[in-house]
Amino acid sequence: MTGPKHIREAERLLGMAHHFTYGDGGDAAVGAALAAEAQGYALLALVAQLAPAAPPAVPAAQAVTVYRAAYEHSPFPLGLYANPEAARAHCEAVVSDEYPAGTALFFEWSVDEDEPESVCELDVRIGDETTSTGYTVTAVVAEAAYDPEADA
Repeated sequence: MTGPKHIREAERLLGMAHHFTYGDGGDAAVGAALAAEAQGYALLALVAQLAPAAPPAVPAAQAVTVYRAAYEHSPFPLGLYANPEAARAHCEAVVSDEYPAGTALFFEWSVDEDEPESVCELDVRIGDETTSTGYTVTAVVAEAAYDPEADA
């Protein structure tokens, strides 16, 4: 039954309930039972109005690449980001906090040319001196599902 049909049935039952309770039918118990049934149909009509016609489509799961900002001497990452720029910005901000305000820092990221999506390492240059910081950004693929064949 659709929402409008539930509403029509509720209205019909309410009319009958009124007749049996207050009219010449004169049976309050039957009137109460019909009123309760009408409430049920009214509730079904409300549910039919609120419920979507079809369940929402669930997108197919797929692998996602995230970028992990980390320090080489810490077991925990600084953070995980949706793009490498955000992960690099986090590393650069941490390194900036290690130096006095006003120090001119120039950041240089080195990437393995053979694997551009691998580990990027942050160096900082102050004047003519370049120092490795120990901060890295690594592309990490989060698989959508477990593949037992991948372990073999």
